[in-house]
Amino acid sequence: MGQALLDAVGAGKTGVVTRLLEAGAPVNWADWFGQTPLIRAADNGHIESMRMLLDRGADMEAKDELGLTALIWATWNGEMEAMALLLDRGADLEAKTNDGDTALMVAARSGRVEVMTVLLDRSADLEAKDKNCYTALVWAAYSGKVEAVALLLDSGADPEIRDKVGDLQECASWR
Repeated sequence: MGQALLDAVGAGKTGVVTRLLEAGAPVNWADWFGQTPLIRAADNGHIESMRMLLDRGADMEAKDELGLTALIWATWNGEMEAMALLLDRGADLEAKTNDGDTALMVAARSGRVEVMTVLLDRSADLEAKDKNCYTALVWAAYSGKVEAVALLLDSGADPEIRDKVGDLQECASWR
């Protein structure tokens, strides 16, 4: 029933999700890639399915094979309502992927300023570093996301930050 639940959640079929959960489908079942029903629901912005899963004890901090949580998937795809639900329910804002990326880094790299604003309003760590010692600011600069860089600097990110290779200006020049 786990695969059926994962498929129903991904397709946004809340009626089927309800019936599967009532029949005892495992809320934390994971496929070969480590995706759980909650990760799939957050990835696709299926809020009602997310609520049902969370109400039945779905693990918000479960990670897929890349180390992405439901919150990081929602962030990656700009699913604002999914992000808010997870954060309101206590999701770890500073959870890291296998590469050490936080939700803020993922949003900064893709230039999702609206998403970044939500994360910063929830006190996301501006100076968290991934495995390469990159911060959200370094990722935004490297990716050429000018608005994201401006938001991070306005929020207090350290403009003197250095990664393993060089300083922020060097990083921005790589583009």
